[in-house]
Amino acid sequence: MLQRIQSLFLLVAAIAMVVFLGTNSFVKELGPNENVVVNPYHVFHAKGQLAMYDKPLYYIAVLGVLAFGLSIFTIFQYKNRLRQMLLVALNSLLIGVALAATVWHIQKDALVIGDPSNQGAYSYGMWAAFIALACNWIANRFIKRDEKLVKDADRMR
Repeated sequence: MLQRIQSLFLLVAAIAMVVFLGTNSFVKELGPNENVVVNPYHVFHAKGQLAMYDKPLYYIAVLGVLAFGLSIFTIFQYKNRLRQMLLVALNSLLIGVALAATVWHIQKDALVIGDPSNQGAYSYGMWAAFIALACNWIANRFIKRDEKLVKDADRMR
């Protein structure tokens, strides 16, 4: 059924992935008109109106879109809980890889630009990816609990 609690957690995970795709994951202010921004699309160093450095990261955006789509698709797989658990596990893998790649690019590309003592700040996009991963994990726990209840009920018959 769609009104189960795991459907709500999968929906929150999908919304969190949209936030991840739509906001910055990391911002580092280097001066009054100079900053470094990391989002799922690129690492971008801007000084005023000039782009000093721009590295495309479209594969992270593709992983985020796939994770979003898989979350929505998994909500409607409630009739087959084993398939739903498999899809949630695959979704966790996609979100985890997107999150790890984002952190890696922050460490290797964004933090080396400018003053090393200025560490910058993680933004909403990074936290949204963590929320998506946590909600995905919680949804998997509830799906497993439902599967156990069904198996116990079948054993009683």
